[in-house]
Amino acid sequence: MNKRKRTKCWSKSVGERGYRIRLYEARPGSPIMRSVHINGKEDRKSLGHRDKELAIRQAYDLLKAVLANETAIERETLTIGLLASLYNKSPRHLSKKVRTQRDDVRKLERVVAFLGATRDVESLSGSDVERYTMARRKGHASIIGVTTDKLVKNRTIEADLLALSRALHWAMRERTRTGERLLKENPLFGVKLPKEKNPTRPVMSHDEYLQLLEVADRVNPLLKLALVVAEGTGRRISAVRNLLWEDVSFSKSSIRWRAENDKKGYEHVVPMSEAVSEALHAQRKARRSIGNTPVFESQKDALKPCDRYLFDHWLRRAYSLAELEPQHGGLWHPIRRKWVTERKGYPVKDVAAAGGWRDEQTMLRSYQHTDAETILQVVLHPTQRLGLAK
Repeated sequence: MNKRKRTKCWSKSVGERGYRIRLYEARPGSPIMRSVHINGKEDRKSLGHRDKELAIRQAYDLLKAVLANETAIERETLTIGLLASLYNKSPRHLSKKVRTQRDDVRKLERVVAFLGATRDVESLSGSDVERYTMARRKGHASIIGVTTDKLVKNRTIEADLLALSRALHWAMRERTRTGERLLKENPLFGVKLPKEKNPTRPVMSHDEYLQLLEVADRVNPLLKLALVVAEGTGRRISAVRNLLWEDVSFSKSSIRWRAENDKKGYEHVVPMSEAVSEALHAQRKARRSIGNTPVFESQKDALKPCDRYLFDHWLRRAYSLAELEPQHGGLWHPIRRKWVTERKGYPVKDVAAAGGWRDEQTMLRSYQHTDAETILQVVLHPTQRLGLAK
């Protein structure tokens, strides 16, 4: 009987004892893995490709960055790569939601790779921001993790640079073991980040809402309920879809919005309108659901809410059935802007609390819109007349 010849897995080590990077195949033909040993601790990850020459170059680049960070610590200086590494392990970063952590790490990695991980933080300047802005806007090949030659707007570029800005602000407040500040001053203080001059922030009209509501049942009964709850509460669709029956109090006519389902981690109890109460009551009666179960339960698992992107799919189908064109720049957020715009005239603090905004300025700047009818009332009906000078 012939014995099957065993194929050897490729491997290679870079560096020396104490600072070693090992490249290897977990099994023949699999993506190359990278294992880093620094002072006895291991960090292992897949490189996501099988190009051995590229893997070796990446290993030497990583080793160079690691050694630069060690040198920086000895000299009491701070490299951009070390800043990113320390910030990503900090309680400030780890206290964010997992999805937010993942997005921030990706953005920071992009900026660090472009500016150079071994570069001293204190050498950063406004010119670096301009260089990154130009390269990112055009989708230059030097920007990692993006589609080459794909044009992006200022808002996307700003989000990347804000990840670096947050790390710099954190470093200014953090102290070393000797009591010294990790970063004495922000090298990008006063540098303006790219801003979107004409941001797209669509708001849904009430007529459009009614037309979508009319066809919602033809798509899925849960879509109609989602539209009623979103329009009646002004909440993000992520908070709406994660709503549990135990959070709905029909006796007190209120809803508890949980911190873990809120973008800003804000938990509070808010009264609900009659329309929202009736829609939720009808759904509970139909499904006979109570307790710690989702209001928008998944068909595959009644203990889990519907998939986030399923709501988008349903709403797009409703737009098609209603023969309407979705506004560019959002699907569910225009309903949130509708809610807050229709409540102009009430105290700003109360509107923000009811809709779940922690920052009133964000609500006024990015959500509440002007409308022709209110502008006309402002022009025609002054609230008071000043006395004539004698």
